[in-house]
Amino acid sequence: MIQKILIVALCLISINICYSQTKTVVTNADLNPTPIFFGGGLVLGGGTGSFQIGLNPELVKSYNEYIDLGAAVNLYYASFRSTNMDNSTMSYKSNNTQFGLGGFVRAWPIKQFFIQVQPEYNWTFSNAKNISQGTSGSSSVSAPSFLAGLGYGNRSENGFSYFSIMFDLINSQQSPYRMGQLTAQPIFRAGFGFPIRLSKSKRS
Repeated sequence: MIQKILIVALCLISINICYSQTKTVVTNADLNPTPIFFGGGLVLGGGTGSFQIGLNPELVKSYNEYIDLGAAVNLYYASFRSTNMDNSTMSYKSNNTQFGLGGFVRAWPIKQFFIQVQPEYNWTFSNAKNISQGTSGSSSVSAPSFLAGLGYGNRSENGFSYFSIMFDLINSQQSPYRMGQLTAQPIFRAGFGFPIRLSKSKRS
């Protein structure tokens, strides 16, 4: 009788050990992972003799309900053409190409409102040609910027959207946010993003 009891007990212990080795441990991080988003904004405009297009891709990680960290790229192109007084021939044309890299922090002290700071560095390449005078030239400049401002938006695990207004606090004369202007200009941006769906890792 005792031998039978020992055999049954050993079988139960063996089953319990096998189960404990194969069961999956799900942590709080697995249940509520910090989301990663990809998105950005698009600039498109133009008028008589002018055209501009810009793209600001963003990679954003939301750490909690108050803080987002991200990386951003600036891609921008603009062209301008003017004609003679009688509009018969083109007299002047120019184009600017801008490339920049930066990182940012968005702090959400109040739901739907955020504060953003964004250090970045931009390179601007310009070409101009005065057709009527037969002259042309090109230049390239670069400058650091430190953008800061306020914004309004919505964010959830399904994505985000926002509108912001910022200023360049460094205000370099070679900054693309000031070139051709006496003072720093307001920077208006709007964008949206979608979550990157990553497979959840499980630990055994």
